[in-house]
Amino acid sequence: MPSLQRGSVVKRGRKWAARYYDENSERRFRGGFDTKTDARAWVDDKAKEVSALRRGDPVAVKRQTIPTLAELVDEYLAVHSAEANTLRTLRERLRPAVARFGDLRVDRLVVAEIAAWRKTLPERSAHAMHKALRQVLNYAVAAKIIDENPSKAVPNPEPKRRELPVFQTLAEVEAVADELSPTFRPIPLFAALTGLRTEEWLALERRDVDRASGVVHVRRVFTDGQVKLYGKQTRSLRTVPLPLRAAVALDGLPPRLDTPLLFPGVKGGHLNLHEWRRKQWAPALRAAGLEHRGPYTLRHTFASWAIAAGVSLFDLSRLMGTSVEQLDKVYGHLLADSLERARTALDTFVAGAEARAQNG
Repeated sequence: MPSLQRGSVVKRGRKWAARYYDENSERRFRGGFDTKTDARAWVDDKAKEVSALRRGDPVAVKRQTIPTLAELVDEYLAVHSAEANTLRTLRERLRPAVARFGDLRVDRLVVAEIAAWRKTLPERSAHAMHKALRQVLNYAVAAKIIDENPSKAVPNPEPKRRELPVFQTLAEVEAVADELSPTFRPIPLFAALTGLRTEEWLALERRDVDRASGVVHVRRVFTDGQVKLYGKQTRSLRTVPLPLRAAVALDGLPPRLDTPLLFPGVKGGHLNLHEWRRKQWAPALRAAGLEHRGPYTLRHTFASWAIAAGVSLFDLSRLMGTSVEQLDKVYGHLLADSLERARTALDTFVAGAEARAQNG
């Protein structure tokens, strides 16, 4: 058998198939290609791999044990450095890809099949699911398991932005608070007026609230049943203002000597957010006559109110512990009024400068 070959493609029913000889001169066959072009591209790559194996190319030798997509996902999640909840979300987003291509070796993934798979995904979730697949296959390229990432050739447009659920008025937030038990009644107002993430206010201790200075120190998070001394990024460690109305709400907290936590569970430990949403938050929303929304809505509410109050995205990014880019992506549609304020402020500044120049 010669060291060089091109392989061949044949049509089998409505599909195309590829034939070639492996490095041991055994004839191989693979079917299921939608087009002749896909079959030809695949067998050409396979022929190059066989030639490299016959030359003893070490990279090609490594490729004799190319993993399936399911195996690659497990490998990637095992080595990927991220928070446990991030890894859990990533695995969930990869589940549809594993269900469709899990048993397929990653070097046999083709663009057309990935494109067809993406069209079957839910509209709101398709972007994140496809992005997760790209992420894993990028790892495969970096690890020299495959030469190119086939998912990159498939367009992955972001879903159309939709309005975030927020509380429109302080009265709505107070209505929900009134329906909660006294132990939890301050939470809605406090979270809506400080903008903390749920995992941040869950971890707050009384010593983190500086009443004299009117600030709250965000020093740790509570996630996946553990306390961590920092959040997802360096910006998470920060100090935020404590508005008077939020401070007044904290005055209603029942005194506790058995725990240092600001918002403890009934037994004094960290609040079980899942149970709290089910037993306290959701019933309070219904009783207040409001549509269901998650507790994270309180953070979105803070952002919308801050923008309406004229807080710049730069300042807001520091208060919320995130980037300006992320804020613009999530809340940029709320900036229409702030643009008018900025234009007015600039006009006033220019007019003042001209007046000072004339008087000088």
